[in-house]
Amino acid sequence: MDKKSVLALILIAVIILLLPYYQKILTGDQEIISEPMTKVVDEKVKKDSIITSPPAIKKDEKKVSIEETISKNTPENSLDVEKLVVQDSTEREIVIENSLMKAVLSNKGGGSLKSFVLKKYKYHDSLLVNLIDKKLNNDLSLKFRDLSGDFVNTADFLFTSNQNTAQKTINENETFTIEYSLKFNDSEIKKTYTFYPDAYHFDVKVYFSDPENLLLNKEYSFGWKNGLPSTEVNEQEDFSYSRAYAYMADDLENFEVTDDGESESAQISGTADWIAVRLKYFLVAIANENKKDIEGVYFKGLGVKRGEYIQRIYDAEFNADYKNISETYHVYLGPLDYGILKGYNNNLEELVMNNGWYERTFRIFSLLVLKILQFLHQFIPNYGVVIIIFSILIKLVLTPFTKKSYKSMHEMKVIQPLVSEIKEKYKGDAQRINKETMKLYKEYGVNPMGGCLPMLLQMPLLMSLYIVFRSTIQLRGAMFIPGWIPDLSLPDTIFILPFHIPMYGNQFNILPILMAVTMIFQSGMTITDPKQKSMKYIMPVFMLLIFNRLSSGLNLYYTLFNVLTMIQQKFIKTEPHPVKKGKQVPPKKIQNYKKKKK
Repeated sequence: MDKKSVLALILIAVIILLLPYYQKILTGDQEIISEPMTKVVDEKVKKDSIITSPPAIKKDEKKVSIEETISKNTPENSLDVEKLVVQDSTEREIVIENSLMKAVLSNKGGGSLKSFVLKKYKYHDSLLVNLIDKKLNNDLSLKFRDLSGDFVNTADFLFTSNQNTAQKTINENETFTIEYSLKFNDSEIKKTYTFYPDAYHFDVKVYFSDPENLLLNKEYSFGWKNGLPSTEVNEQEDFSYSRAYAYMADDLENFEVTDDGESESAQISGTADWIAVRLKYFLVAIANENKKDIEGVYFKGLGVKRGEYIQRIYDAEFNADYKNISETYHVYLGPLDYGILKGYNNNLEELVMNNGWYERTFRIFSLLVLKILQFLHQFIPNYGVVIIIFSILIKLVLTPFTKKSYKSMHEMKVIQPLVSEIKEKYKGDAQRINKETMKLYKEYGVNPMGGCLPMLLQMPLLMSLYIVFRSTIQLRGAMFIPGWIPDLSLPDTIFILPFHIPMYGNQFNILPILMAVTMIFQSGMTITDPKQKSMKYIMPVFMLLIFNRLSSGLNLYYTLFNVLTMIQQKFIKTEPHPVKKGKQVPPKKIQNYKKKKK
């Protein structure tokens, strides 16, 4: 491996290593104060936006549970419910199921979600993923202020239902509708849910019979409260992706809390296509059928200390102006799958591989890599085998550039004696050395940067693979070899060490070691200068420390790529001498130099 390749690999590793710290520097750890939150507002929205932030909640010195923390930051109803509300006498639940999900709805709150299980996705303990957490009490919310200014949260009331069934399975080509109603201050509030076959989404229609005599300024809010529960074994990494979003004016607005124990909020005026709250692999999103009735969006976030990391919990709500007979909202609870989200034609797919500046930078390449992997997976059911085939295809595509690189490196090696003569002749005159060296390169048709081309082409590919293997739902839980590599999105951990090694961690993984060993052999085929032999071991050890914490899919690809590179180095023939003016004739000075050597 030549110096330029080593330098490029070091640069890649340093970028991967420093990304989290750089992101932390960008976001900062400053103390939150009560002031306008302009950081979440795009310049296009600022002109018509009103940003407000309530006073920050003081940190409680005592440690409290997540439930207690949430309840302290949730406003209670401020009216006499006995005089105003006619509701059901008991809580009733219904189970609704299709091919993709199984939901449990309660009449409390007019269709509050008690459970939302995804049939195709499992936790690390093989249980099915449930996006509703009793501890978080996360759910849809419908809130408003009545004409007297009292705050009303409909989650506290028992609605009546038009369905008596306890369970409903939605078959193909049919839908299921359930209506919840509540008598409130001589008016009626209705929430109608419609579920579909083979879909993660459902519709919620909101209806007020007499909005002029019920809603203050005919306004109400509808959205999602208390975020999503972690679904991954590495909760810290899962919550690092936690954000709240809104798609406004053809741009993605995001909201993030940066501290624990502090409640932050932001309100942005203007129309919005949808609001969303996400984690690493899963998402809840709410889109409004009539965007003109949306006056703005409201975000609230809370950081809760969980050992060494912070669990971020978000509320995202529409501020709606009730203009129509009813308002219909489309609610999506499911995976962050690019193909599924793109099918809704409302730019929800913008949330896939768009978390942080580095994902946005390489997003075009990442999407291309993902599409290739998915295409191959249509014919090959094992993603591990897909990665093997993909690495071979990439090697074949890069073969012409690799051959040119080897040729350029060989030419540089042959012409090196002449470069040394120039350095000796003009010692002390760096400008003249550089001028004469470039003249020499031009005279003998040598490109000093030719050896770097394959590495430059690989850099965006390597970063894209890092993003794809780390954050796409397709690789989550994808098994390669049972017992060794059960999940290509995670390290192939064999056992946990009883201690931590700096940079390496405490996970003992096989693939990073194999990757480092292949790098040593590969370097041994290219490094011939005794002065550079230390690099044969330094770089592989450094890469082992970095890659030990990365996904097994990425390590599998890199290991195979190294093996294929060694095969290429053995069989690709390079020209014996530099090319001058298109002829395969060695310059006389080099011929004479070789004769003297003999």
